[in-house]
Amino acid sequence: MSGTVASRTLPVDRPGAASARPARGGQPSPTGGPANQSTVERPIHFSPRLLNAALWRKAWIEARLLLVCCMLLMFAFQWIFVWITSMVKLGALASFVKTLPPGLQSLSGVPVNELATVAGRIGLAYVDPIVLVTSAVWAIARGSDVVSGEINRGSMELLVSQPVRRLSIFLTQSLVTSIGAALIAMSALSGTLCGLSLVTLEEPVAAMPFVPAAFNLFGMTVFLGGVAALASACDRYRWRTIGLVGGFYVIQLMVNVMGRTVKRLNWLEYTTFFGAYEPQGLIAEYLREPDAAWQLLAQYNAVLLGLGLVAYVAGAVIFCRRDLPAPL
Repeated sequence: MSGTVASRTLPVDRPGAASARPARGGQPSPTGGPANQSTVERPIHFSPRLLNAALWRKAWIEARLLLVCCMLLMFAFQWIFVWITSMVKLGALASFVKTLPPGLQSLSGVPVNELATVAGRIGLAYVDPIVLVTSAVWAIARGSDVVSGEINRGSMELLVSQPVRRLSIFLTQSLVTSIGAALIAMSALSGTLCGLSLVTLEEPVAAMPFVPAAFNLFGMTVFLGGVAALASACDRYRWRTIGLVGGFYVIQLMVNVMGRTVKRLNWLEYTTFFGAYEPQGLIAEYLREPDAAWQLLAQYNAVLLGLGLVAYVAGAVIFCRRDLPAPL
């Protein structure tokens, strides 16, 4: 905090008095006389940059192992999914998909004829449970650690006793979560691109249609991280924060499935954030009209990133104003 000042006591010789500083070896000053000295308070200004650097280093050290694991898993899964897609013949899959009930066909979010294409099948990887769980693990694990994790470990009291704003603590953790979300989305896209480059497919598939899908994945992860940070700012136990946000995530997923499979419940899709997560739909739209796909992505991510930002701001306000409980 730029306005925080600490002080230290320094010896200063009085004018006209003998020097109080002894010579080397413990001998009195050559001028002799009593060691008259007084003290004055000189300010030492703490550098906010150094303290923020320490917060950044602490946040990255705590998050790096989980981040690396999520990135590797996302990269490997997308690559393997492209390889698996190359092993399934298009004709047999198209015939099988057309025999599914309409409710199950609607779960994909795209028409059956587009789902049967190579690009459409590869796009299903972005709504696979492994991708959804990986992004949720990162967002909930890091978001829940912003406040309640520090309180639960007993380290929050030490952090707030330092000359640093509470907002800096919250903002640093939130930015690390968001940057990690971007890196995880980039890892997913990189895995897809590597698969397209190294795996022989039935037909050539361009890489650009999968870029909007990766951006959409980033938006969903940021939103979920904001919700987790908001819940963390209101609680003191990390396990309870994880349970609450995890339950919210599962309920939203169930509502989305109900809205897609039951025709008269289609309105439920507007009550869940999964309604703004349509990576396979973005891929199909890009294959038809690239400009329309980018416009649709802007609408989806405006909802996800906007709600995520609102959650982060609300969490920051609550954390800066709340009373912190004493460590147990």
